[in-house]
Amino acid sequence: MEEIDSKAILENYGLFMDDISQIRVVDSKSADSAQNTKHCTDKFVDDTKDLQRILKAFSQESSKLSEQVKQRKLIAIAARAKLQAVTRESELEKIALLEKIEEQKLHAERLRSEHDALKKIEQNQNIILQQFNN
Repeated sequence: MEEIDSKAILENYGLFMDDISQIRVVDSKSADSAQNTKHCTDKFVDDTKDLQRILKAFSQESSKLSEQVKQRKLIAIAARAKLQAVTRESELEKIALLEKIEEQKLHAERLRSEHDALKKIEQNQNIILQQFNN
């Protein structure tokens, strides 16, 4: 009973006895609660640091992937531009060849017309020669 009275007197002054009879400023429940809170806080801080580490690694990996995508995009754009240039070049070559074909057709037609005209002249000259010979 004397122990209970002494505990009550000490508690009135804000002092508490723990389970091994040491005097404490804080009661054992509050101390346990504070210790538990400290443990949870430490765990939370560790988890937060882990999360920051994971986020940093994720950010770095995302940056690497972003750079790779940018490089591939530039390569694709260059390939598309080259393909368009080759297509344009082949189209211009096709047009030039078609123009040359038309030019050759016109030249052949002129030669045919000239040949026909020369044939007529030859026939006329042959007729004139026959008339002189007769």
